[in-house]
Order: sequence, then structure tokens, then C-alpha cells
Amino acid sequence: MKKLSAFLTAVILFSISLTAQDKPVNKWLVSGAPVVDKPVFISGNDIEENEFKTKLLLTQRYLDLATVRPAAEEAFPWRGTTRYLWKEHSSDEDGFLNIRYSGKKSNHVVYLASYIESSGLNNVRIEVESPQMFEVYINGEKVSSNYTTGEDGKVVKRTGSKELEAGKYIIIIKSVCLADNDADWKIKAVLKDAGTENLMVSVGRQEKMTIHHLLEGKKLRSLDLSPDGSLINVIYSEINEKTEKAQSWSVIKESATGKILQSFRKEKATGYSWAPTGNKLYYTESGNRGSSVWVYDFDNKSEYKLISNIEEMSGFKWAPDGSFIIYNVRDKKKKNGKSSLLYMDRLENRTFSPESINSLYKYDIASGITERLTFGDPGVSLNDISRDGRSILFSTSRPNPTQRPFTLQNMYLLDLNRGNVTELWSDFRWSGQSQFSPDGKKIVVSGGPDLFGETGRNIGDNPIANNYDGQLYIYDISSGSVDPITRDFDPSVGSATWHPADNRIYISATDRVYRSIFSYDIKTKNFTKIPIGPDVVGRFDIASGSLKAAYTGTGNNAFPKGWLLDLTTGKSTLFENPETDNYSDVKFGSDEDWRFKMPDGKEITGYIIFPADFNPAKKYPLIVNYYGGTSPIEKSFGGRYPHEIWSANGYLIYVPQPSGAIGFGQEFSSRHQNNWGITVADEIIEGTRQFLATHPYVDEEHIGCIGASYGGFMTMLLTTRTDMFTCAISHAGISSISSYWGEGYWGYAYSSEATGDAYPWNRKDIYVDQSPLFSADKINTPLLLLHGSSDTNVPLGESLQLWVGLKILGRPVEMVQVEGENHHILTYSKRIEWHNTIMSWFDKWLKKKPDDWGKMFPGSEL
Repeated sequence: MKKLSAFLTAVILFSISLTAQDKPVNKWLVSGAPVVDKPVFISGNDIEENEFKTKLLLTQRYLDLATVRPAAEEAFPWRGTTRYLWKEHSSDEDGFLNIRYSGKKSNHVVYLASYIESSGLNNVRIEVESPQMFEVYINGEKVSSNYTTGEDGKVVKRTGSKELEAGKYIIIIKSVCLADNDADWKIKAVLKDAGTENLMVSVGRQEKMTIHHLLEGKKLRSLDLSPDGSLINVIYSEINEKTEKAQSWSVIKESATGKILQSFRKEKATGYSWAPTGNKLYYTESGNRGSSVWVYDFDNKSEYKLISNIEEMSGFKWAPDGSFIIYNVRDKKKKNGKSSLLYMDRLENRTFSPESINSLYKYDIASGITERLTFGDPGVSLNDISRDGRSILFSTSRPNPTQRPFTLQNMYLLDLNRGNVTELWSDFRWSGQSQFSPDGKKIVVSGGPDLFGETGRNIGDNPIANNYDGQLYIYDISSGSVDPITRDFDPSVGSATWHPADNRIYISATDRVYRSIFSYDIKTKNFTKIPIGPDVVGRFDIASGSLKAAYTGTGNNAFPKGWLLDLTTGKSTLFENPETDNYSDVKFGSDEDWRFKMPDGKEITGYIIFPADFNPAKKYPLIVNYYGGTSPIEKSFGGRYPHEIWSANGYLIYVPQPSGAIGFGQEFSSRHQNNWGITVADEIIEGTRQFLATHPYVDEEHIGCIGASYGGFMTMLLTTRTDMFTCAISHAGISSISSYWGEGYWGYAYSSEATGDAYPWNRKDIYVDQSPLFSADKINTPLLLLHGSSDTNVPLGESLQLWVGLKILGRPVEMVQVEGENHHILTYSKRIEWHNTIMSWFDKWLKKKPDDWGKMFPGSEL
């Protein structure tokens, strides 16, 4: 059952439209009329000194109305083996539903259910009348009641109200007829002042997807296999709507049967994962004196504390044989007295986080002895532990402010037995993450195309690589030779595991608009794509001691599920599907790929998402959604811009994948460098033009566009270069590249992959001429600027300065800040408000339905 957002009470205060009219509820699902009895033992009064009254037969909870969502002919139990069916009935010509029942010498209860569908933000008022007692509920919340019986059989009339968002809601009327009451048992309900377009009434359960489907209920987060793959740690989460905090927990199941063995819900425990040997689950518990590591052994059903009270422990890794742990301690620099001054000696100080140094410690399981392995500045980061437990790989990173990307990395090999440290490489400008081969003679290194100089590049005629494009290298420890194994492999590597069971490297990679799983054969040097269930893999985990894997995944119109994967056969089996009930009545649309060619012959791909009830003979408003930065918009479910909800509300969605995104090969991704949106803008404009020309079901007069972060910048830039869009939305957009470069916490670092060695003082053609702020006078499209007030990535000022400029210019612009939110809008209630803001803006301009925007922002002048 979908909950209602509390914020609506404050914002939906509006007058009824002149065209509104009463809407009688003429069809009902009726439960039957079970007999209900007084308590079998009545002695005196209750704790409040109240005597027993027959109204208690009505107020007593029989069914949980927060979960009741019936369908015609659906059965429900009553008192053991007795069952009733929900039957569809119609009201008479006067609007009353007459309740038929037998046994007038008994007390009876009846439930009437009907559904209302709200197309937007509505204040629904329901008037109910009956000569009998009744209560009225909307989505499980009581909105009105009558606890008296009408004199001489006259009806009693009560009115209740509820503020609704877009979505489907259930009305339930609960009524009791007493044994000594001879009045007719009839009920009538009318939705008062309900516009025909705003509220639809039915007894069908099918519904559109809403923001509540996406945010509420139990969500699958990850699957994690024990070393032999026999047990699986399933991690779920659920939002607490009162505290607005996500609660996560682990459930251990048998992978063969799905049988639940144990559930862990400890409040201060995190990081439930498998130890490398045996069926042992470990987790970290935080306390006043530091962090402790606990282990639960499923073989002997014991739980014990492994290591206690480590202050500032920020992570650890087990040796593959389980004999020791390497853990990391972050030593923070103490403040000098109570000074409020922060000395900005390093670029990273801008985040106002305490200066810290990371050190490594080794904890021996058998003896309980702890040894410190590293000391001093720069701090270190553990990369991997060899399978024989003799060596570790660790790296250091130190500032390099005069040369992009502004840090230098060294990689070291430490022999734990001898205490010898070998430097594998030093002063690398681009960083890598290293992992031992099973025999410990080589390492696989993940990083960008420039990690080892030009050896990993494959960027065609473009001068600068995009180092967000993930690559893999095999590094020979003895010779120092490097094999760039993914140089000619177009997907962008996300994670990689060199598995000892078959000596293959298993890779999760961004593959155009998909995220796929590949294996790499060391001998043949060939990549093989492993067939999987979803379009986009989420968390991918391989059992450390067997060729079994588990993964989560989604797709367009496909909510998250979990699969088990046999890497020997390549067969996937669906294992977890916790949201079946949540989406059981939701009807989704379809999607299809669509691509076009630019005038220079370059092909740009993308995809379309259709409304659930798509009819090619109709015209649909279009939303064009893009990012335009280094990542594609994958064919995944939900997210902060949930295409499924947009399409459920009658919008056609077009998602182009412009030049510069990873997953299409290095040449494609390197187009992002020193471009800052000009190529991307031209591709979006040309793609939209060709889309309109080839899809006659698009309403060419009603086209919206939307993007966030770099995509928000793209919205701003697009509106300076075309008037083809009816309206536009920019969330956390960048209006001045130079101010973002200097003020955004990661501005200068991101710019190292967006503008290379170009800076405001040597490339004004980029930093000024391509910044939307300096072309604000060219913007005529109604533009909505959205921004979290505490955004550290793209500061609030990026939207504010464009808003100020457009206000002075008298252009159609609105700005909405989301209080206290950072770059992503994550707080439950604020996420709903933010989503409703987006939908009401599109409805205003693309559907000519301005009511919801006016209800949310009554002072708006647009």
C-alpha cells in the first residue's frame, strides 16, 4: 500500500475549479457480511471508565485496512476455514448500494472497496451516507466516521477529505448493522467537486507506477556468496518513512534451496560479508571506543568478537587463507585549540574534512598479535593480498597541484615474511588499482587509458584520452612489462576478479547502454560475453572458492532482481524477486533502440520508452533526457530520473547517448575532452530533429528536455542554442565553467578529464564562450532550475547566477532549491517533493495542465 507524502498537507490548499462536479461511486467490491459478536466476557468498564458500547463492533480491527487491496472474485479468510469472496456490485439509481445478508438476529460487518486514480495533486472530498454506522478509509487512513444509527431509518451523512498525489488509491467503507436495527442497510458515496480528468473511479486494481513504488517497501541491494557458493548473504533495505532513514539488514539463505538460515538486524553493525574460508560471516560494529569485527560461524553456530575497539578503522581485508587481516587506520590531525580558521595548504582542504593519514596494520588470527606495517605521510591504501599470504600490494598518493590530474601515485609490493618493500612504479600521474594473479607473479591493474602512458590508448585522431574510461592491464612483476588487454575492447571496465579456479579474469563493464559480464581467457587473450538476465548488472559477486557467482540487475521497466550464475555453464537462475507484490498491478510500457547519423556520418545511439497504453495513432508529448558527460544513461530501472514514472503519466521518452560517454570505445569517450558540450548539444538537437521527423506520434508542439549535473549544464547550453523545446529542466547545472572549476569540490579534478590542460587563462573560448551564463540573453525557453541548497559538487551559485541573469533579462525562468540536500536528492520526503516539482513543470508546459504547479508554487508568475 502506497503511503502519502506528509508535505502535501501544507502545499495543496487551493480553490475548486468551476468545471468540477460531483462524481458518485457506482461500482464496489463487496466483502459479504460476516457475523461479528460482542466480546464473550464483559465485566465492568474499560481503563477509561467507559462502558461497552456497540460502536466498538465497528471500531474493532478485523482486517488490516492498510494492506487490503482486493480484486473481484478474490477470496479472503475469515475465522479459520471460513472464506468470503469480494464480489462486484453496482449502486441503484439513487446511488445507494444495498447490502444483502442473512441472519438479521446477528451483528454483521461489511467492507466496500473501490479505487480512485488521481492524475496529479488533488484534494479529494468524499461524502458518505447511510442509516447504519460506518467508517471511511482512504489508503488505510480513516477520513470520516459515523457511530450512530439514523432515527426512523434516516440516513446520516458524513464528509471526509484527503490530499492525494498522482497515483491509485483505495476507498474502503466499513459498516456494521446491529441485530436489533431494522433500518435498511444501504450506503452511498460521492466524490465532491471531483473533475472528470482529475479523478477516475473503478474497481480494477491495475495502476500506474508512482514515486512511492520506487521509494517504499523492501528493496534488494546485493547478493554475496560464501567461498564455496553454498550460502548467500542477501542484503535488503527499506526506508523508514518517519525517520526518513534507510534501514538495511542481511538474510543468509541456502543458495540451492533458498531456505533462510539466519537474519541479522543489528543497529550499529555494517559490512556483512563472507570470510575467505569456511561459512563464516563477518561484520563491523561501531562503538564509543572504536570499531570491532565480529564473526558468525555457520558450521558450529557460534558468534565471537575477532578484534576489538580499533579507533578510526576505515576498512580491512582478509588474507585468502583466513590467517590474518590487514586493516586500515585513518589518523586525523587534531585541531589547534578552538580556532575557526582553516589553513588552505592543499587543494583537497577545500572539503573542510580533517587532514588525515592512512596506515596499515596486520592482525594475526591465531595469536591475536597486531603489527604496524606502515607509518608516515603520504598515507597508504591497501590494494590486495597474495593468495599465499606472503605479499601485499599497497599504493600511496600525494598532491601534485601544478600538473593534472593533480596527484601522483606510487605502487609498492611488500614481502610480509622478509619485510622487503619493492617499488613497482613511482610518480604515475594517473592512478591504478592492483590485484594479484592467482600465482602471485603478475598483477591486473585497473585504471584509465593514460595509466601506463600511451600503451593503453586507442583514441584515434583525438589528442587527449578520457581517463574515466576504465581499462585493464596485466603487469609482470619480475620484468615490469605491461599488457594493455582492453585497449581494443570497447566496454568500460567497472570491476575485475582474477579467479584462481580457472585462471580467467571476470569483468563487470559498461557496455554502451548496458552493463554486462565478460570473461577474459589469459591464454587465448579473448573476451567472452556471458549471457545474463537483466540489461544492467548491479552488484556482481564471485565465490572465492568456486565458479559460482551472483548478481543483481534491472532494465527499462524491469525492477531489481537477483540471479545466481554458474560460470562453468554460463546459466543464470533467478533467485531473488522481493518486489513482485509491489509491482504486481503496475502495467509497464515497452522500449526500443533508435539511432541516427550526424551530417559527418558519426552514428549516435539511443533508446525510446513508450507509455504503457501506447497507441501509434495518437500524439504524445516528448521528454528528451540526456547526461552528455562521461557516462551513458543505462537501460536501468528507476534512478533519480525514473523514466517508468514519466511514461506511466503519458510521456514518450527519448534518451540519446551523445559523444564522450564511456562504454563505446576510447575514441568515442575521448571526444569529451576539450569540448564542454558543443558537440553534445549539436547531437542532441540533431537527434531530436530526426526523431520528430521519423516518429509521427510525437506532439511536435510539446517537447521538454531535462538533465542533471553535466546534464543540467547541457540543458542550460541547449537553451542558448535552440528554441525547439517547449520547456526545459536543469538540476544542479553548471552555468559558468570557470566558477565551477574553482568552487566545486571536484571541479578542477573533473575538468582535468573535460578540458585537459586548458584553463580559464588560456582557453577563454571554452570557459567563457561555452558557459551558458555568458549567453543568457539567447535563452527564451521556459527554464526550471533545481538545486540542492548544500550541493558541494556543483555549488548552488551555478543555478543562482543564471536565475538572476534571466530574471534581469525578463526571460521565463523559475528556480526551486531543495533545502539541505547535496548533489543528489536523497531524503525521502524531499525526494517526493522534488519529483512532484518536475512532473508538475512538465504537465504545465507539455500537457497544458498548470494546476499542480500552481498548487505547489502559488506565487509563480509563469
